[in-house]
Amino acid sequence: MADRIRFILNDHPVEIVDLSPMTTLLDWLRDHRGLKGTKEGCAEGDCGACTVALEHADGPDGVYRCEAMNSCIAMLGQIDGQSIRTVEGLVGKDGAPHPVQRAMMEADATQCGF
Repeated sequence: MADRIRFILNDHPVEIVDLSPMTTLLDWLRDHRGLKGTKEGCAEGDCGACTVALEHADGPDGVYRCEAMNSCIAMLGQIDGQSIRTVEGLVGKDGAPHPVQRAMMEADATQCGF
């Protein structure tokens, strides 16, 4: 039986079969899922352009704690059983921008970098 990597991506279950667990999360997001919002900058985990959120359900009430993760140095094998959120997964309520998106708009910020 082939190795399987299972995780949650932007609230949706994902199962990867027959792909090296040494593939970077960044390459998989961009090349296999078409999620281009996560960028490659330095490819060394320093610049933050590749940042995604690693979500942890800490409490019984389902509240999430998020931790920044550099997807350019995270291997698929490391995220088995985890929950990941990319910029494409930031969704506001009732069609409104997510609070992060609103803050970036109000500050005239760009997404490149961290």
